[in-house]
Amino acid sequence: MSGSADPSWAQQDKRRVLVIDIRVHNIEHTQQFYEQHLGMRLWRRLGDLQQGQFTSVCGYGPEQSNASLHFHNDEQRSPVHLGKAFGHFSCSHPGLRIAKLIEDMQLTGTGRVSKVEEFEVADVESLRLGRDADKIACVVDPAGYYWEVLERHERNVSEALCKVMLRVSGDLDTHIKFYHEVLGMRLIRKAHLAPGHHECAYMSYNPSERDGTWIELLLSDPAKVNDKGDGFQFMAISTKNVFQTAESIRKANAPILQDVGHFPGTSITSVVTQDPSGWKYVFFNEDDYLKDVEHRQHVR
Repeated sequence: MSGSADPSWAQQDKRRVLVIDIRVHNIEHTQQFYEQHLGMRLWRRLGDLQQGQFTSVCGYGPEQSNASLHFHNDEQRSPVHLGKAFGHFSCSHPGLRIAKLIEDMQLTGTGRVSKVEEFEVADVESLRLGRDADKIACVVDPAGYYWEVLERHERNVSEALCKVMLRVSGDLDTHIKFYHEVLGMRLIRKAHLAPGHHECAYMSYNPSERDGTWIELLLSDPAKVNDKGDGFQFMAISTKNVFQTAESIRKANAPILQDVGHFPGTSITSVVTQDPSGWKYVFFNEDDYLKDVEHRQHVR
C-alpha cells in the first residue's frame, strides 16, 4: 500500500465488525461445542445439510448489534486445512468459568485444553499483552481452531467475541496504516510478546479492548503467513456508504478483489479488499446487511 488516503471517511463511518467467516469439517460437532462450552447461541442455519453445503450462524448477541461467527462446510471440497497463519479467537462473557469449561469438555470428550494461566486482577504483564483477565484458558475446538477463553470477574464487556489474532509479515507499520486508513481502526498499542520475540499491534474500532471485536496483528515469519490454508475466509465490516468506502480504498492504493456489487448469495452491496499480508475484508452496506438478517430470520 504505497498511496495515502484521507482517513477522515473511514473514521466518520462508525464501522464495526459484523461477520467472521470460517470453514469447518464437522459442522454439527463444531456448533455443539460453541453452544455447550463457549456459551454462544445459534441464531440461524442456512443451506441444505443433505446437499453437503450448510452454514450455521452463532454469536453472543443479536446480529443487529454484535459480531457473529459464520461457519460452514462444503462436502464437495477437500477437507479443511487451517494452515499456520491464522492465530486464534478470543471470547469472554460473564457466564464463562474456566474450571466449569474444562470439566464439561472432559465429560463430553470434545475439543481439548492447551493451557491455563491465572493472573492477579491488576497483573502488569497480562495487561501489557492485552489480556485484561483473571484467568485464561487456551482451548482447541473440534475443527482445530484455537480459542483464548478469558475469565473476567465484575467487568463489563460489550462484545464477548472479543478478538481475532492474525499473523502478518513484512513491515508492521505498513499494516497499521492499512488498518487505520482503509479499515478505519485505531491503534490501541504495540507490544512485544516477550523479549526478543516478534512485535504485535492491537487494532480496534473502540478505545478499549473490552469494547467491540478487536484484531491482534502478530508480526511473524513469511513462511507461516503464506500458509493461510482455507479455514479462515474473511471478516465483514459495516459501512454506511459502500461506494465512498471503495473510493477510499482506491485512494490508498489498496487492492479491490471484488468491486462494488452484491455479495454472492445475498442482496448485500459490498466491496472486498485485503491487507498487505493477504487477509480478506468485506465491507457490507449496513442497511443491506440488517435487512438481509431480518429477512433470513423470518424465513428460517
